[in-house]
Amino acid sequence: ATMRLVQDQRLDLDADINKYLKSWRVPASEFTQVQPVTARSLLSHTSGSDDGFGFPGYDPAAPRPTLVQILNGQAPSNVGRLTFGRAPYRGFKYSGGGTLIMQLALTELTGVPFAEFMGSTVLAPLGMTNSSYEQPMTAALAAHAARAHNGQGKGMGAAWHVYPEQAAAGLWTTPADLAQFVIEVMTAVRGPRGKLLWQAVAREMVSPVGTGPYAVGLGIEKRGEGWYFGHGGANWGFRADILGHVRNGYGVVVMTNGDNGGALISEIEARVAAAYSWDSLDKPLVR
Repeated sequence: ATMRLVQDQRLDLDADINKYLKSWRVPASEFTQVQPVTARSLLSHTSGSDDGFGFPGYDPAAPRPTLVQILNGQAPSNVGRLTFGRAPYRGFKYSGGGTLIMQLALTELTGVPFAEFMGSTVLAPLGMTNSSYEQPMTAALAAHAARAHNGQGKGMGAAWHVYPEQAAAGLWTTPADLAQFVIEVMTAVRGPRGKLLWQAVAREMVSPVGTGPYAVGLGIEKRGEGWYFGHGGANWGFRADILGHVRNGYGVVVMTNGDNGGALISEIEARVAAAYSWDSLDKPLVR
């Protein structure tokens, strides 16, 4: 969604993010004197934000904070205040708080509620018909949503938690829907364009920013002979992962509804890669 705004020349990845914020601002400090915090640094987790969040979410019956209350660490937020500990691009530290800043910036730039903006900009155009950023989720999705399980495989006290931190933790989706996103990135990167993005813009999502293992929004890594993009997901009682080859058109999406899902995800990804001879010189590519 951010890259669509970049493509439409409504947002500059390298502009001071405060240009797009109204109700909260990145504080001026010695860390921002030379290089301001930008969308590129926030989406690559190199902005200097020092939170390390992870969001635990909220019981459906509990009061929920606003985005500004979360960023300021004010009640009823259940996480601390977002702080900055270094200059942008000096180091990598995963920051859900930085993603929250992007959620606020996109909402205040467009003037559209986040779930509505994401639905019209990304989910609907990609045919992700079983996906939503609505928090709490809609009754239609709740009727067939998986429920959370703990590390012992037992159902949790609530069926799931609610996340006002929608961009970082609030997507309800299915593996088939999420695969459409992976395919869109692959298609656009290979060019000349995907359904949503032109090649030049999409390539920002898989190109190193110069610090850390993330491009703009996606992790990037070398596995064997191949370069891949991906992103994990870890909410209360759920684990998930997406993985896609930058060049060769193959990938995998695995979603689990249990806190111990990580080991299963790793096993499935390894078996898929072996079964389809990913990055092998001995067999033709399977797309």
